Order: sequence, then structure tokens, then C-alpha cells
Amino acid sequence: MESFNASIVALITMVSLIIGAFLGIYTKPTEKTNAIIMAFGVGALIQALSLELAFEGAERLLHEAHLLPITAWSWVAGGFLIGGLMYYFGNSILEKKGAALRHKATTKKFVVEKKKESFSRILKLLSKSEVIRSLPAEEMEEFIDHLHEVKFTKDHIIFNKGDEGGSLYIIEEGEIVISNPTDNIILSTLKKGNIFGEMAIVKGEPRSATAIAGTEVALLEMSKNNFDHILHKSNILRSAVDKLISERLIRNIKQAESVNEQKEWEKKAVGHISKISNAYSNAMIVSHAKQAAPYAIFLGAMLDGIPESVVIGAGFRSFSSFSFTFAIAVFLANLPEAMASSITMKKANFSNKKIFGLWGFLVFAGSISAYFGNLFLSNASPVVITTAEAIAGGGILAMVASVMMPEAFEHGGPSVGIATIVGFLTAFLFSII
Repeated sequence: MESFNASIVALITMVSLIIGAFLGIYTKPTEKTNAIIMAFGVGALIQALSLELAFEGAERLLHEAHLLPITAWSWVAGGFLIGGLMYYFGNSILEKKGAALRHKATTKKFVVEKKKESFSRILKLLSKSEVIRSLPAEEMEEFIDHLHEVKFTKDHIIFNKGDEGGSLYIIEEGEIVISNPTDNIILSTLKKGNIFGEMAIVKGEPRSATAIAGTEVALLEMSKNNFDHILHKSNILRSAVDKLISERLIRNIKQAESVNEQKEWEKKAVGHISKISNAYSNAMIVSHAKQAAPYAIFLGAMLDGIPESVVIGAGFRSFSSFSFTFAIAVFLANLPEAMASSITMKKANFSNKKIFGLWGFLVFAGSISAYFGNLFLSNASPVVITTAEAIAGGGILAMVASVMMPEAFEHGGPSVGIATIVGFLTAFLFSII
């Protein structure tokens, strides 16, 4: 009977996931509102983890298992660390399978990483040009956003000597022959990774040679208009270009130094990629959702929620003796998390049925976890109970720190600090009562 009652408590606690999903889909709360609610839940969870789990677990070991204070602390600390590591590695594996979509914060991180992967290939090509490499690395994200791919057949004339400098080009595939038609000689043959045409748009001078496709080619092109647009928006970039023009940019640099410069510039430029447009973000989310395994999203959600249910089950003896502080904190924390996650899933073209199905299955799984948590742990030794609760607590704390807190601050700003304190104090009040 105790196990059944524990499952009921977990069921009521986790039903906030369904409520949160409903609010996220149909009421569309502002990001700041959701952040404030999330911060309140974080504060309540931190209080419950520190007092209801860590402190009471140590007290249990001191008075029931008669361990020394340092030994009791070691058991609790070890459990929290193990739980945190289990969450870290489990979460890393599942996110690669598609579980990042279950959280707004992890979805954004995923999109940024994908953009970095995509842009690093282009930056590797850009870094080969001394002209481009001399431009500020922190300005290259917008620079790349203005590149687009063009393809030409063999013998197509890209530009002629004397033409106005209209674009710069990066060779993705194929070969470009640079020639001087006046003297009827080939100056060079450029291959994958080479950049050409950049000096004309930087210096505003006519083309000094003719460029012809030696094979079928795929190029990345940036028009002079787009380049000038970036210069107009960026004082840093404009100053750098002015400096390049004044120095004429031609310097003799040792090859080894040039390679090191390329790698350092590329690394710095990738590190500055962070701005994700809504169009790019939504496109990546939809693309990721098509590749994501549904079971990965579900298992990821279970990784977040099951430890909480196990704690509820392990600590339940009867309704009269059960401390509902932790259950209330979980209820409050789940609400905004489900709201934000459901909005992200909606952007990924998940149907309402699929979203509610995910959270519904998780509520059911949480109830079952509480049932078995009570069945196997309620009568276990103090050491076993405390260790199990500490491991679960470590997983919960890792989730709070890596997902909920960053997301709350990003959208709520400094005000989430007050909301967290209020949540902490509210949970503390429940503990005292």
C-alpha cells in the first residue's frame, strides 16, 4: 500500500509536466515570465536538495548508522558526485542521438555547435587568404552569413582583366586558371581552398587578371555590395580594411608563420560564433528533429525526471509523515521546464499529440519509478537509502545547473536572482512548517 501511495504522490507531482506543456502550447508565455517561474522552481529545488536530501541523509547516517561526521559527509558527497557524473555522461550520449530537443537551452547549444561545425569549414578556407585573415576574427560570423554558393562549368569566365571588382571567391571544388590575356600567359592554377578576387573589392581597383574555370567548379561568392554593407555596419572591420589598403597588404611572411597565423585566426573566429538568427535556428531545429530518434528524446526526459520520482518513493512512509517540500519543489520546477520544452518541440514540427504523449509517458514512468523506489528502498539500510537518494540528488543538481539556471538567466536577466531566493525561502518555509 505504501508503494502505491508513493506512486500517487509522484503522479501528482509530475502532472505539472502536462500542465506546463498545455500552457506552453496554448498560452505562449513570454520568455521572461517563464524564466522567472523557472528561477523560482530552481530555488525551491536547491533548498530541497540541500536540506531534504543532503542534510537529512547525513543526519540519518549519523544517528541511525552511527557513522562519524566525516564518513557520513563522504557517503553523501560521493553519491552526489556519482549522480552528477551519471547525468553528465548519459546526457552527452543521448543528446548526440537527438535528445537535445527536450530542453530549450540544450537546443540552442546544439544549434550553435552545428553552426560552428558548418562555419569552421569555411573559416579554414578563408584563413588561407592574408587579406581575409587580417580582418577582425570577431567580425567573421556576419561575413560568412553573406557568402553564397555558385557553380560554373569548365571554361566559364568568372571575370576578365580590367573588369570592376564585383565579388570575391573561395574555391570549394575544382580548379580556377588565372591568366594575363595581354601577354597570353597563365599566371597560376588555383585549387580547393584558394581565394581569389579579394584584392579588387578591398582596394576598389579593376581586376588585374582573368579568371576561368579550369574544371567544373563550386565557389563561395561574396558580392562587393554585401562586403560594403558589412563595412558600413562595422567600424572595426572598416578600420581594419583601411589599414590593409594603406599598407597595400603585400608582405613577405615565412610559411611556418603563415600556417600558425591561419590556425590562430580560424580558432579565434570560430570562438566568436554565437549569434543565431531565428530563421537559421528554426531550420536547424526542424532538421535535427527529422534525424532525432524519438526514443532518445524520451530517454533524455526520463534522465531528467526519474531521479526525482525515485527520491519521492524512497522517502515515502505514510501521508502523515511524508515531507512534501521536495515534491512541491519538483512540481514547481517541472512546470516552466515543460512550458519551454514544448515550445521548442512545436518549432520542430512535433504534433500536439506527440508532445503530450511524451510528457504523459514520462508522468507514467515517474509514477512507476516511485512505486519501485519505495518497494526496494523504503526498508533498506540507512546507508543504502542515503546513497540512493544522494545519487539521484546529484543527477537532479547537475540538470538544474546545466539546463535550468543558464536558461533562466538568459531570458530573465538579474531579476531571476530574486526569484531564485524567493523560491528557496518558500521551500524553506514548507520545511519548517
